[in-house]
Amino acid sequence: MKRLLVCVFLVLFTVGLGFSATLTFKESPALAAQVKAGKLPAVTKRLPVNPLVVTPDKVGTYGGTWRMGMTSGTDDPSFYKIFAYEPLVRWNPAWTEITPNVAERWETNSFGTSFTFYLRKGMKWSDGSPFTADDIVFWWEDVELNKDLAPNPPNWMVAGGVPGKVVKIDDTTVRFDFQQTNGMFLKSLASADGRSMLNFPKKFAMQFHAKYADKAKLDDLVRLGGDASWKELFIAKVCQPDGGGFGQYNVAGRPTIYAWMTEQPMSGSATQVVFVRNPYYWKVDPTGQQYPYIDKLVYGIYQDLGAMLLKGVNGEIDFQMRHFNTLTNKAVLYDNRAKGNYRLFDLVPVTSNAVVVHLNLTHKDPVMRAIFQNKDFRIGLSQAINRKEIIDTVYVGQSKPWQAAPLENSPYYNKQLATQYLEFDVQKANEYLDKAGLTKKDASGMRLRPDGKPLTFTIEASTAPQDIVDALNMIVKHWKAVGIAVEAKIEDRSLMYQRVKTNDVDGMVWNGEGGIDAVSDPRNFFPNGSEANYAIPWANWYNGIRDATAEEPPAEVKAIQAAFEKVKMSPTFDGQVKTMAPVLQMSADYFFCIGVCTPPLQYGIVSNKMMNVPSRMIAGWQYPTPAPLNTFSFFYTK
Repeated sequence: MKRLLVCVFLVLFTVGLGFSATLTFKESPALAAQVKAGKLPAVTKRLPVNPLVVTPDKVGTYGGTWRMGMTSGTDDPSFYKIFAYEPLVRWNPAWTEITPNVAERWETNSFGTSFTFYLRKGMKWSDGSPFTADDIVFWWEDVELNKDLAPNPPNWMVAGGVPGKVVKIDDTTVRFDFQQTNGMFLKSLASADGRSMLNFPKKFAMQFHAKYADKAKLDDLVRLGGDASWKELFIAKVCQPDGGGFGQYNVAGRPTIYAWMTEQPMSGSATQVVFVRNPYYWKVDPTGQQYPYIDKLVYGIYQDLGAMLLKGVNGEIDFQMRHFNTLTNKAVLYDNRAKGNYRLFDLVPVTSNAVVVHLNLTHKDPVMRAIFQNKDFRIGLSQAINRKEIIDTVYVGQSKPWQAAPLENSPYYNKQLATQYLEFDVQKANEYLDKAGLTKKDASGMRLRPDGKPLTFTIEASTAPQDIVDALNMIVKHWKAVGIAVEAKIEDRSLMYQRVKTNDVDGMVWNGEGGIDAVSDPRNFFPNGSEANYAIPWANWYNGIRDATAEEPPAEVKAIQAAFEKVKMSPTFDGQVKTMAPVLQMSADYFFCIGVCTPPLQYGIVSNKMMNVPSRMIAGWQYPTPAPLNTFSFFYTK
C-alpha cells in the first residue's frame, strides 16, 4: 500500500502505541466539573488500561463549538468523514500503512486465513459500559448473519465463497478465521467497509432485536416508532448492517466509541444536529490530555446550498469540505476570506472521475434492458458528450476527459479503460446508435425503441453535489442532439439510492471511486456491491444473494467477478496489482458505465481560529477525509 499512495500525501501526525507509566491524565474542565459533582468517575477510571496516545502537530487546549453544514435526508457521510471513523485498525494520516486503533495489536497467520486482534482492556462505550469482544461477535452473528437484517454477509468477510467465522477468545481478544486467504481483510477493516463492525453496542442493541427483546415490548416499540417491522426499528435506532444511515446518530446518548456522541438527533423539525464530547473516549495526547479538544459539533441543516454558502462567507461555519465547496464558488469564498476569518485548504482527489453515468443494465423493462446492455448504445452516448464544454463550464477548465478508470499515477492504470470513447463526435455517436438498432425516429427526430415506442428514460441525480447536477443537465442536452430523449431528475439522495437499491431507476449519476486504489473500491469496474449502481441485481448475485433482488449475470460478467476473487486472495501489494490487471482489462472490454472527466483539485474552508488542520488533504471515501487526520485533535485558539 505504501508504494501505491506514497506520491499522494505527506505525514502530518504520528500515532503512539502506548503511554508512559508516569503520564498524568487530564480532562476538559466540563468533565472535571462532572467528576467533582459525582456524576462521572475519575478520568483514570474512564480510560482504558492502554489508551491510544496520538501526537498532534500542536498540543491543544479544550473548548469551543465546531460549526458545520449538512443537507437534509441521507447526509450521514458528513458525520462519518468528520468523526465516525473508529475501526479496529485504521489508516495512518499519509494513507501509507495500517496502524492500531481499537485493537492495540494483531497477529496474522502465515496463510492469511486467521487474524487475531487484541482489544484495549478497560475500553468503554460512551455510556460507561464495557466494550468487549461480545460486541463484535454480536455484529457478526446477530446482524450480518441474521437474514432478517442482512440478506448476505459483506463480501470482505467472505473468502473462497464461504463466510468467515468470528471467535471470542476472551473479553479483549477476538479472532477472524477464513477458509481461504483473505488478502484484503486488513485493508477492508481500515477502510469504509470496516465501519460497520463497531457500530453495534450489544447491550443497547438487544432491546431492538427480535432474538433478545420481549416480543410484546418489541412490538410496542415498532408500533410507537411507526415502523413496518423490528428490522426497520433496529436500523432506525441502532444502525444499518453496512454501518451507514442515521441509526447510529438517531438516539440522544446512544452508546458510541466516537470522540463525540449524539445530544440532539435529526428529527422532522430539527434545524441542527448536535454532538457532544464522549467522556469515555479512549485516546489522549502526549501530555495526558483526554481527547477530543473541541467540546461540541453543531451541524446546521440546510435545504438551500446557497444559504449554507452565505453562512460560510460570513464566517458562521468553522470547517466545510462538502456541498458548497464547488469550483464555481471558489472565487467568492477566496475573496471573502478576511470577512469570514477563514482560510482555504486543498483537497487532493483520489477518485477516478468527477461524474459517472450509470445506465441500469438490469432494467425491469426487457426492451430498455436490451438497449442499455448494448455496448454500441453506451459507446454512442459516450461519444455524444461534449466533455470539453462540461469541463470548461462546470469545472472551469481544471480537468480532462476520462472514463471511470484508475488515474495515470495509479499502478492500476489501464489506458483503454481510461481513454476509450472520449472523443466528442456527433457523427460517430449517431453511427453507434444506429448500429445499436435505433434507426427509426419520430417526427421530431427522437429515436424510437425497437418495438416502435418512444425511447425515453430518466437519469437521476442527488441534489448535491451541485457540479454533478450541472454536468447532468448538460449531458441531457448533448444526448437530445443525437435523438435520445432523456430527462434529468434531481432528488434527495436517500430517495435516489432507495430506487437504485430496488432496481427501479433507468439510470443515475455519481462520482467515481478507485482513482488510485482500484482494489479497495472497484464499484465502477464490475458489479461487486451496493454501489455498483448500473447492475445491483448482478452485484447481489455475486455476493451470494439468491432472492428476488438478485440476478445471475451474463457469462462475461461472471468471468470478471471470478477474476476478482484472485485479487482478494493476494496478500501482497504486488500480487494485487498483478491479479487486478486482467479484471480491469475485461472491464474495459465490457464498458459498464460512462465517465466524463478527471476529478479536479478540490478545496475546503476552515476558520483561522481552528488549529491542527493541514493545508493539504487527501479527498477520498476509503480514506474518509478528514477523519484519518485525527479531527479529535483539532482545537481553537483563544
